[in-house]
Amino acid sequence: MEECEHLRIAPEVELTLEKRAIMAEDLRKVLVHALETGEVYTHRVTGRHLAYDRPSKITYWVEYGLEDGSYRIYNAYSHRMEILHGFNMPAKRKEAAEWICAKCGLVLESATVKLAYLEETFGADMPACPSCGRVYVSESDAVEKMALAEKMLEDK
Repeated sequence: MEECEHLRIAPEVELTLEKRAIMAEDLRKVLVHALETGEVYTHRVTGRHLAYDRPSKITYWVEYGLEDGSYRIYNAYSHRMEILHGFNMPAKRKEAAEWICAKCGLVLESATVKLAYLEETFGADMPACPSCGRVYVSESDAVEKMALAEKMLEDK
């Protein structure tokens, strides 16, 4: 993990990470996974990168950029839903996303994907790579919609 040792995190981002209980070690695991697999999204306008990893029952997402041999962390969020890759179907409405699958070089498109949590499985329209099928979960989907659905399923 040596190549991911140097993280630059602004104080306001540190506060967000602390509130979300995301530690520097979680960020490093995602960055190492991105380096090893090349599974990264690139924003079409800002050029920032977004990577994710699910080392346990939590999926961590990290938005970052490379800066003077360090990783500038712009944002990070997490969710507990599992993305069931390989089950994507075309969405009812087609929308191009702001992110590109760096591995395939394609703009993400809306797809109906399967998600699972607490033995419940359901479909949701989310951006995904039209070639490899990797799914993108936005910050608002993770910290608002998915968090609410997780809570509802836990209270059931």
